Amino acid sequence: MPNTRNRIDYFELKKRLKFVNKPMFEFCGAYVYYLDSYYGLKKNDPKINKLCSKQPLFMQAIDAFDKELSPFVKAEIEAFSFANILQGVLKAFLFDYQSINTFESFLKKYDNYKIEELFDFIGGCFINEHLQSNCEDWPSSSLEDMYEYLKNSEGIDPVAKEKVLNLYRYPKETKMRIKYIIVSMYEIFKKFENDCVEQAKKQQKRYMNLMEIDYDYFCQILKFDDIVEAIRNNDRVDLYISYMFNVSYFCKEYNDGTVFLLNGFLCDEYRAAKLEQHSVENFLSILGDKESMRILMCYVKRPYYLQELSRELDITPNRLRMYNSKFLDAGLIDFEYTNSRRYYYLNKDEIEKYFDMCKRMFK
Repeated sequence: MPNTRNRIDYFELKKRLKFVNKPMFEFCGAYVYYLDSYYGLKKNDPKINKLCSKQPLFMQAIDAFDKELSPFVKAEIEAFSFANILQGVLKAFLFDYQSINTFESFLKKYDNYKIEELFDFIGGCFINEHLQSNCEDWPSSSLEDMYEYLKNSEGIDPVAKEKVLNLYRYPKETKMRIKYIIVSMYEIFKKFENDCVEQAKKQQKRYMNLMEIDYDYFCQILKFDDIVEAIRNNDRVDLYISYMFNVSYFCKEYNDGTVFLLNGFLCDEYRAAKLEQHSVENFLSILGDKESMRILMCYVKRPYYLQELSRELDITPNRLRMYNSKFLDAGLIDFEYTNSRRYYYLNKDEIEKYFDMCKRMFK
């Protein structure tokens, strides 16, 4: 049951929340993860890689791209490595158009899409990575104006600039190249698609149950606290729990009074891993402080009440109280009352847990 602060939001969400099924997002998750890995963008978060490696179906789909994509397609993927264009275009289509649920509906939309609107996406992807400005004067309606804007922009790596300008010089060819890469990757993924969709449905049921059992935790791991106003100000909230977008969060508000949320099914495990890392870092910072270690080594010997340890270590009671508060928050010490005095003692079981966490982290 939600706490008092969240109870209103809980009942509002219950009225407006709808869990939705969007198979195309499973391909998109695999597609984005592979391209990010190919470009080396996933190497900075080993926790995500570790969680993903425990999912056999996920790894099979990703490995299939590497094994089955032709050298030509891989060369084309490499040609777009100067910006987040391939990932950005597909995600933009799916997040901007609610009607795209299958690959066929995506292709229909892509084929009928105006070339200027496609290159507005492409320019936006490039600008986000290469220009240190908000680009309020970006000319989104004219292909020629976009080309001139990029051509005259300063502070951009000249090699990257020439690559993006080449895309604008041959717009129809660029559109065909992007489509060819996406179609080639879908042809490989589609043999995994049904199983991935079933996994997504299974995880969706798990989150449905979590919302009923522990709403506050449900909000924390899905970042619902960030969108309380969106929930209150819109008529419907569509939530999709993805298997292939396994650690992800996205929120999109539409003009028709709906909000679309995408969450990965591993959000809870990822949050737990992040909290564990934070706990270990805090533990190691305490051990790295000489005065903290002096105090803790006294608690190793036996329990102490505050004034007694203050005299022994020649530390003022207020300063010792500050350290004890830090140790209590970390769970390193605990206390019990004897003859109306509060005696602090070392929490050996909790320290063992910290050592186990350190072993996992440094393994």
